[in-house]
Amino acid sequence: MPFTGENIIYKATCISTNTLAMHLISNETIPEGTVVITDHQSNGRGQRENTWISEPYKNLTFSLILYPTWLTIKEIFSLNIITTIAIHEVLTTYIPKDLFVKWPNDIYYQNKKIGGVLIENLVNKNKIKASVIGIGLNVNQKNFNLPHASSLFLTCGHEFNLSSLLIQLTSTLQAKYNQFCKEGLHLFKTAYLEKLYWINQPRTFQDKTGIFEGIIQGIDEVGRLLVLKQNNDLGCYNCQEIKFIE
Repeated sequence: MPFTGENIIYKATCISTNTLAMHLISNETIPEGTVVITDHQSNGRGQRENTWISEPYKNLTFSLILYPTWLTIKEIFSLNIITTIAIHEVLTTYIPKDLFVKWPNDIYYQNKKIGGVLIENLVNKNKIKASVIGIGLNVNQKNFNLPHASSLFLTCGHEFNLSSLLIQLTSTLQAKYNQFCKEGLHLFKTAYLEKLYWINQPRTFQDKTGIFEGIIQGIDEVGRLLVLKQNNDLGCYNCQEIKFIE
């Protein structure tokens, strides 16, 4: 794969870098490793059809184009694992403790979100044709309307150079992706579980049956969250089927 970030498509403003990247790979031949980046997303997207709100010129909002054509649909979650582990590794340079991966693909410092990932795929039969890995990272933003949002600035107390941070992220993503191609997912999954927010802790959740107490046990082979309930039933959840309460 060409060096991640070697080919950069920059737009001062766009609806969403994922939307733009998906449009590009559907209509053009775009080199693998291409990064689509903007200073201002007018309608950034997150998981559960949520909007990703980011103050212009303060944060990193970009999408990475990959062609992991050997992956099957059942293996899609491996990209979430690799991406969040790469982001976590970069951020531990600045935040050495209390940094977690909140299932399925958010980055949390203590109990506040500082980053998120949205992965979208083009599928051909049972194989992945192309993947767009969208990353939003709160970097230099100082004020948020949401109570559980934070940034590197608020956590570390100083501003960051966005270009330097982008290089760190893309080079680390490159290394992790190459390692995954050669060695498989086992070590990454172990690291993901070690960093998983609330794992092995009694916590409160909500699913279609209501609010309940449970303990996160890990994830299954396709990335669904496993939660052991008080009645000893093991719940198995996709990302839109469970909420973290407290």
